[in-house]
Amino acid sequence: MPGPTLPSVAQSVLSAFMPVRFAQECRRRYGSVFRLRVFPVGDVVCVADPVLIKEVLTSDPEVFRASDANNLMDFVVGRSSLLTMDGTEHTRHRQLLLPPFRGTSVSRYRHIVAEATAEHVRRWPVGRPLRLHPLLQDITLEVMMRAVFGITDAAKLAGLRTLVPRLLHLNPLLMLFPQLRKDFGKHSPWGRFVHVRSSIDRILFAEIARRRAEPALADRDDVLSLLLAAKYEDGAELTDQELRDQLITLLMVGHETSATAMAWVFERLARHPRVLERTVQEVEDSGTRYVDALIHETLRVRPVVMDVARVPSRAVRIGGATVPGGVMIALSLALMHTSTELYPDPASFDPERFVGSRQTSFAFLPFGGGTHRCLGAHFAMMEMREIISSVLRSRRLRPLRGPAEGVLARGPMLVPARGARVVLDQHVVN
Repeated sequence: MPGPTLPSVAQSVLSAFMPVRFAQECRRRYGSVFRLRVFPVGDVVCVADPVLIKEVLTSDPEVFRASDANNLMDFVVGRSSLLTMDGTEHTRHRQLLLPPFRGTSVSRYRHIVAEATAEHVRRWPVGRPLRLHPLLQDITLEVMMRAVFGITDAAKLAGLRTLVPRLLHLNPLLMLFPQLRKDFGKHSPWGRFVHVRSSIDRILFAEIARRRAEPALADRDDVLSLLLAAKYEDGAELTDQELRDQLITLLMVGHETSATAMAWVFERLARHPRVLERTVQEVEDSGTRYVDALIHETLRVRPVVMDVARVPSRAVRIGGATVPGGVMIALSLALMHTSTELYPDPASFDPERFVGSRQTSFAFLPFGGGTHRCLGAHFAMMEMREIISSVLRSRRLRPLRGPAEGVLARGPMLVPARGARVVLDQHVVN
């Protein structure tokens, strides 16, 4: 299989610091299926062809396993997480977890998003440069704690605000090298992580126990309470450990991804004044159609994750090449979303391409696809729509000149290299 001949360390550095440019150059040289050697994973087969991507995502999940690709995170999310399951076990858990996240259900959380956004935005500085990415992370974390965990106690909220970022921003070496997971005290990397994880677990398990004993549980609509009331087809309930693992999973994949996507939205708006003008006009008219198109176009040109991965349980054929069992297959959403075959002038930023149009199946996959498509996709769209609109109603985003922010790989995320630096002024309504 074709691919670069650079040493694996060099390929790893390029993948971390120039992820999109490096992948695009590989596609230009080697085609839509190529091999990388990434330290310490080894061989990775990258696939950019939408037909082949669809083939993998719709094939037997027991053959193309997502759990084997995600097992690097099991020490964070736990072994009962949807991320670490496949096949019938995954289907059983997903069906139980899905109802609170259906499109018709997520609207119940709009007021929580609106309140959290207003509380945070009023504290943002005006008239000077600021890094928007961490500020948006604060909002999405608040939303997750209130809407998903259902926690309103001030002391618990304060504790989680401190602990959760430390859990999610763990040293990536701990994920890549299990042999480093040794506790040499609270000042060692693994010791710090274990302390933070245990502190969060104490809060969550105490909240689960308190909630189980709550007489008015049926009157609550936060996700934790709904999951406590849910039952499998055989009448069984989620155990405390299963609840903990799913809550941490929702926090990990929901809080960071939405904040990063919105950081890119504002980074793009600041450099495209006509798009900004139209977006502000629609927000002032209480519309959502163009805002949704803006989010989709941003996710196309600035994907939050580079790819989704599968690991075949046996040798498989991909585009005429044989991939041995156990070799990671990276389905490159970033490359597919910039394909000239799917998108005219793919390098241009044009939300109009998503206004009133439905993309061909498996041509646009911002939330992944197949049986492991993001459970919270509808929630994420509602949340981003509400936060973006709320910010633009209360603040005026200054157009910026100069180059776009670079793309930096931070773990699995592709984040703005300078934190989405913008200038916001007070919005004055005439």
